Amino acid sequence: MFAFVGLGGTDEVGASSYLYLLKEGNLLIDAGLRPGQVGEAALPQLERLQEHPPSAMVLTHAHLDHVAALPVVTRRYPKLPVYCTEATARIAALVLADTLKVSTEQGYPMFSAGEMKRSLERLRPIPYFQRVSDHGFAFELYPSGHLLGAASVLIMSGGRTVFHTGDVSNVDTPVVNAAWLPAQVTAVDAVVSESTYGDTLLPSRKEQVRTFVAAIGETLRAGGRVLIPSFALGRAQEITQILHTAMASGLLPAAPIHLDGLTRSMTQAYEDMLPLLPKPLQNRRESSGQPVFLSGTVHLVSNRQDRERIIASDQAAVVVASSGMLHAGASPQYARAWLPHPENALFVVGYQDAESPGRRLLELQQGGDVSLPDSQGGRELIPAYARVERFYLSAHADRGGLLGMIARYSPGKVLLTHGELGPRANLAGYLNSKYEVSLPEAGEVVELQDSGRRRGSFLNTAPRKLEALKERHARGKVDVRYDATQHQVVIQLPQELDGQLFGEGEYTLEVLRGKLSRIKLRERDQEALAGMEDQADSQGPIE
Repeated sequence: MFAFVGLGGTDEVGASSYLYLLKEGNLLIDAGLRPGQVGEAALPQLERLQEHPPSAMVLTHAHLDHVAALPVVTRRYPKLPVYCTEATARIAALVLADTLKVSTEQGYPMFSAGEMKRSLERLRPIPYFQRVSDHGFAFELYPSGHLLGAASVLIMSGGRTVFHTGDVSNVDTPVVNAAWLPAQVTAVDAVVSESTYGDTLLPSRKEQVRTFVAAIGETLRAGGRVLIPSFALGRAQEITQILHTAMASGLLPAAPIHLDGLTRSMTQAYEDMLPLLPKPLQNRRESSGQPVFLSGTVHLVSNRQDRERIIASDQAAVVVASSGMLHAGASPQYARAWLPHPENALFVVGYQDAESPGRRLLELQQGGDVSLPDSQGGRELIPAYARVERFYLSAHADRGGLLGMIARYSPGKVLLTHGELGPRANLAGYLNSKYEVSLPEAGEVVELQDSGRRRGSFLNTAPRKLEALKERHARGKVDVRYDATQHQVVIQLPQELDGQLFGEGEYTLEVLRGKLSRIKLRERDQEALAGMEDQADSQGPIE
């Protein structure tokens, strides 16, 4: 076997869990929850593991949507070895404790404290680039950027290889270095890639930070308060560094920076993990003798009374609070109080899923109402007169970054996961002229071996027939017309060619600058071309 099954996190961002069916055994990667869901609805399809029990498990990183269902897995497989980096192991303990607390408060605890403890005991921290081959198949973890301790996974089985990107970022930030890539093209059989921003070319991070700081400065100087709903892991610490640096350099007026919710314990954990952080932060701690995160005007919100005091105060301030999508936690409490007032601001700095309050808030006109969680577990409509803006401080690679990374591994096949319908389809459109691309559904078994069909070609005959078509078209003997009733481009070939220039199936047409650029067989018909001879020019235009 050499196959992939997405248990969750395939056509969505959430509940990430991926099973690799290998010749020597089965490898499970990640087991997360869906943000905003409770009970069984929050889980991936873990029941599929009964058909294919895992021999080992890897955690790519410690975000909730990748790690929070770990105790559910280890409850079913109590002897399962779980591999991850040291940072992921340390952060996972905090994430699972918070998940237990929140799910218990919601009335749908996913696991018990004992089950959480036993799952953490199964963790086996390993360094990057160390090969693990104790289970027949082998794997190595590579730095993936995205988050402290985050990893991509290179899997080796039966002479074949698959590269699982995990969540990946190709941009350095103050708190994590960009993903590692091999210096030379390293061919693999398949790449399984995330596609969160597969339809987006993100703006310059440096420019986004500049405009982000400027917007905060405008609000603070006018006496307003700024709420930054943030993912507690990684993003909150990056924002703290940005604000600290801007205030130290005079770009921002000195103002209190309050960390609330899970951002508190996570930022304290980052202080304790300083040896695992980028060198500039270590050097700053050594030269100043001060904490790199919890210094200057940074304060931890210690209890509910402290939070209520900050909410009621009219002092200019910045609050960085979880959750980043306003699903729950401390950030909705500040938002309910501050959004109705136009002097305040709420700045979104991370991914917002389709059903999140954060996404709906971004889609509002100023003064519209947004439904936010209240303190009793219900919902409350809040008018949004405050300044609301989005800044792209993403921890995910954009389309260009993903295309560059995939090309470095020259795969025979590409599977796209961890993305909504639009981003996955858009990224696939850029890939399937060169690679065999699959968009798996949750629970679908997908073979990882390249089917052997030609990549990047739509022709099933020799190049000389393409030249014949070009020549006849130049003489006006190829009739190309647009059928307005069917919204179709119709190409009438000369009778002597008898239509054999193209294989059977339906084709899509890509137009560039108003000229016919590429005709491509639709994915469902591509297997009909398996075994046809290769073409020298995989993207030759018909003009």
